[in-house]
Amino acid sequence: MQDQRATAIRVILVEDDHDLRHGIADYLRLQAIDVTDVASGIGFYTALIHNDFDVAILDVNLPDVSGFELARAASSGKRMGVIMLTARANREDRINGYEQGADLYLTKPVDGEELALAIGNLARRIRAIPTPSANAASSNGPSATTHQPWLLELQQRRLIAPAGVSIQLSGREAMLMEHLASAAGATVSRGAIDTLLGHTHSDRESRRLDAALRRLRMKARAAGVDLPLHIVHAAGVRFVGTVTVV
Repeated sequence: MQDQRATAIRVILVEDDHDLRHGIADYLRLQAIDVTDVASGIGFYTALIHNDFDVAILDVNLPDVSGFELARAASSGKRMGVIMLTARANREDRINGYEQGADLYLTKPVDGEELALAIGNLARRIRAIPTPSANAASSNGPSATTHQPWLLELQQRRLIAPAGVSIQLSGREAMLMEHLASAAGATVSRGAIDTLLGHTHSDRESRRLDAALRRLRMKARAAGVDLPLHIVHAAGVRFVGTVTVV
């Protein structure tokens, strides 16, 4: 007999309202859906480092990042269906959600049975997509990509690893990567980065910079790559690798 967790639909639910998150998660679990529930973007990226999911259910208004950014990351990285679940119901938000990679855009309050059925249909379509062959994966191993450049697509706000893995960036992350790319491996000072990102209070913003760098690393790890981003103590930040900006 197959392990139930191995065959169950796997969902990550990102919702910062504690009661709503647990209410939705509990209902879906009663429908035999395997749910990981988190309250923030950091929680989302952390969960993706060690787990694979069939479907991501994303709120838009989160404490640390927009759900639209998470939708871009989910749809451009691992195979994952994306359902936006939010109180933002105007046409512009719905269009933006679909542009960022959402498969479905549902508004709160949502009917639990409708959500469970939508998850099931989407998960079946996602699982039917063929996975890359082992030979194809091995051809993109470290030995084949050590000296190949990274690609930074500014208009699409996308960083592409030498192996071809795509990492979706926020606007500030794209600015940061462009600045690090122009330094060609040299260390960029925290002060220069603070100025670039519009920060004014260096001590307080340095902690925000550390959080931003940690989030960027988590995005890369969730996509299956290690970002050669190094923090140089008492000096700044540098990117160890060649980046081609287009």
